Amino acid sequence: MIKKAAIIFLIFTALLGGADRAVSSILDDKIDSLFVIASAGELRYRDMVEPAIDSIAAMGAAAVPWLIDKYDTKSARERLTINNILVKIGADAVPHMVQALHLGDTLQVSRICYSLGEIKDTAALAGLLDVTAHADWRVRSAAAGALGKIGDNRADKTIVRLLADSVETVRKSAAVTAGQLAIEEAVPVMVHMLGDDFYGARLCASESLVKLGHRSIQAIADSLESDRAMVGDLGCLTLGRIGGDFAAAIITTQLLSDSSTRRVMAVEGINLSNSWLACGAIEILKETEQDETVLFFIDKALEKYASQ
Repeated sequence: MIKKAAIIFLIFTALLGGADRAVSSILDDKIDSLFVIASAGELRYRDMVEPAIDSIAAMGAAAVPWLIDKYDTKSARERLTINNILVKIGADAVPHMVQALHLGDTLQVSRICYSLGEIKDTAALAGLLDVTAHADWRVRSAAAGALGKIGDNRADKTIVRLLADSVETVRKSAAVTAGQLAIEEAVPVMVHMLGDDFYGARLCASESLVKLGHRSIQAIADSLESDRAMVGDLGCLTLGRIGGDFAAAIITTQLLSDSSTRRVMAVEGINLSNSWLACGAIEILKETEQDETVLFFIDKALEKYASQ
């Protein structure tokens, strides 16, 4: 009797397992059919694209494993469609996505990081922080970018560490995020980055220092005499973009530099600062300036102030 009951139980379990697999297969087939339309670039499907995206998104968490598996696609259109669907699903997609951050395909993982950033759910924070130490730079870069979009300051220390990453693209992503999170501890590192070998990292560091505003001014001022000329040159422009009389007054100290490039940057920085007080220093410089490029920027600045 016991053996008979055990056999019946095993048959019943097998039938249930088969039913689950059948349901899963039907779901996969349905998503697959809808996704063909959702990611289609053909005109005949134009009016069906958004309804197809919405239909997949309406399946919620059940659709996420299929979307994650598909995220290794080489098609840019499909990648965008997957991202859009995951964002529409929102917080319900996050647990599956965080678990998938440990997949072996680094392109997949980096794309998942990007989508987590677009969803902006703090539930993804721990998983993203974990992969900022990933061996692949694409994952570290995408994770840094996602942390900035999520906007949680528990990521501050990690982002400061990534500002010194060996890969330029990671440093750039970290610099952007440091500005988004307004990380004051990152200011000295970003000032140093104004001399970064990679222009993208330099410019993003400058933009983030501008976002931090007055909190960046003293650190930039202290760096203007750096042995690395690029730090001081871009520092003048950064101070100009921060703006105001205080920042402009600091820039005027560079109008007497032996470097014509530095004088150009100083004049342009004052031009950007919208400081009438500093404008007088430019007029004084014009009386003795010999370099044609510097004179061009002087005239440009004086013309701007004269028209105001």
